[in-house]
Amino acid sequence: MEKLKATFLRFANNEAKGKSPLYEYWCRRIITHEPLLNVIMHIPQTQPKPNLFFSAVQYLAVQSETALKQVFDNPKDANLEQSFQLLIAFCTEYQIELIQLFQTKLVQTNEVQRASYLYPLLSEIAAEVEKPLTIIEIGTSAGLLLNVDHYHYNIQQSETITFGDEISPLTLYAKNLGDPIVITQKPIIHNRIGIDLNIIDVNDEEQYLWLQSLIWPELIDRKLNLERARPIHEQCEKQLLTGDFTALLPKLLANEAYKATQIVIFHIHVANQFPSQLKHDLLELLQYLSKQHSIYHIYNNIYDADLHVDFINQGQTISKKTLHQTDGHGNYFYWKQGL
Repeated sequence: MEKLKATFLRFANNEAKGKSPLYEYWCRRIITHEPLLNVIMHIPQTQPKPNLFFSAVQYLAVQSETALKQVFDNPKDANLEQSFQLLIAFCTEYQIELIQLFQTKLVQTNEVQRASYLYPLLSEIAAEVEKPLTIIEIGTSAGLLLNVDHYHYNIQQSETITFGDEISPLTLYAKNLGDPIVITQKPIIHNRIGIDLNIIDVNDEEQYLWLQSLIWPELIDRKLNLERARPIHEQCEKQLLTGDFTALLPKLLANEAYKATQIVIFHIHVANQFPSQLKHDLLELLQYLSKQHSIYHIYNNIYDADLHVDFINQGQTISKKTLHQTDGHGNYFYWKQGL
């Protein structure tokens, strides 16, 4: 129980503070309320408990006619202590439904805003290799980041820069607090492949609602981004594969159709859910596969929270770039010029 309390306090201090006053307050009150903690204890050890708990509550509440639904509809107007009392009443009434969601749902955010730094990284790689790309995302969720070149970007830096698809219905806004970005080449993407143990279908209303519920209630822009990305996703051809990446990657890289392209494997804010052995196995697998085909690897949360770009060829790994202090939701990043 003490470990669970520490988890919610850490979430309040490090995650929700400054972004979600509602979730921050709830975290600080939850650790004082044993009946709620007993309900939350049903969440599997493999899942981040605050994220799954709040998502499950939001998912059920927005479909109900309870007073808690009004809190999620207008979180900035909520009286925080009153909202917590509504949370207690809601969890008491819907305890069975919550526990069922804990056992059947996963924390699989698909934060499209992260494309704001993924696009310039792919642009640099395309300029360096001078050939089309095959991009493969591990932990793809719904696969929205695979549409990276179909979004429009407005990046604030010393002089605001725009790039991407100018007629896209989705414009992503972010701040670059590092070196200026210079886009010299649009990445040409021939193949888009996403791998996940549980692919989310955004055309399925129930699954789409779960994706929306994973977004904190005050973050309206993120919910709108998801909504606008949905039709783009439907029009962008891609391959979404359900399964273990350690089994699927060798088969994919053996495909002769990809030989004329540069393989780019990426996963952003995914490896934090990997056990240590799986992280080690992934790095060894990429070194092995690089003997057949060179690989660019874009990732974080293996060694640290920084965003890394490695080039792997013939079993050798070269660090090409590191972006420090990149915001987990993609709102800002510190760009570093050159690969």
